[in-house]
Amino acid sequence: MLVLPLLALCAAMAQGATAAITGGTAPAPVAPTVPASPPVSRAPVGTAETTSVGATGGSATGGVAIPSAPPFAGSPYPISPSGWVFPLYPVSSVASKGRWTLDQGVDLGGSANQCGAHLRELAVASGTIVHEGLEGFGQWAPVLLVESGPDTGRLIYYGHASPDLVPVGTHVSAGQTIAEVGCGAIGISSAPHLEIGMLPVGATDPEGLPAFGQTSHETLANLSSAYTTALSAYEARRAAAARARRASAGHAR
Repeated sequence: MLVLPLLALCAAMAQGATAAITGGTAPAPVAPTVPASPPVSRAPVGTAETTSVGATGGSATGGVAIPSAPPFAGSPYPISPSGWVFPLYPVSSVASKGRWTLDQGVDLGGSANQCGAHLRELAVASGTIVHEGLEGFGQWAPVLLVESGPDTGRLIYYGHASPDLVPVGTHVSAGQTIAEVGCGAIGISSAPHLEIGMLPVGATDPEGLPAFGQTSHETLANLSSAYTTALSAYEARRAAAARARRASAGHAR
């Protein structure tokens, strides 16, 4: 009978057709595939793979937040939820937020261009003054290396200051006076003001200032929180003083 030879011939033709489709050889049996693990997200080259200092409130030492050190004993303001103390004193002389502008950092100043002893600059966090003098910002502009709180490891510059009131190498506490807003044109400036800004995460060169808009929104968020906290403390002191005056007047009658 011709049935078996015909079946064998059909099987051979089918095998040859499959071999032609796959490159000339019959395909080998395919082993079951094992689902791949999800890709591991890694930081860009040159940055830590753990939580970046200050980026999300963590530290570069394993993602654990570093608590803020207590503020300077004479600090006029408490530490805000952002971890900063507002950098200008007195807050009652500071121009409203609507007049602040974004630059490499944030520009803010006095409501009537106050400067010198009338508008002092404070350390926003505990740390060390590691540099003074920046191109475009004057020879007295201090740079603070933050050593406590959510921005530990970040460098913060104070542009257009004059004079600086603490030397390089000095450890300062949050709320401690470190400089005054310079009177006149200090650096590239048309009026007395402070430009405060944060260098990018991982920056180690105090003169490696950020590009326009690179970190200014982060700085603004920290400033806004600190400003609200400072205003609340100021209003609370005013209210307490008013109550004390009324109480004193009542006792006098």
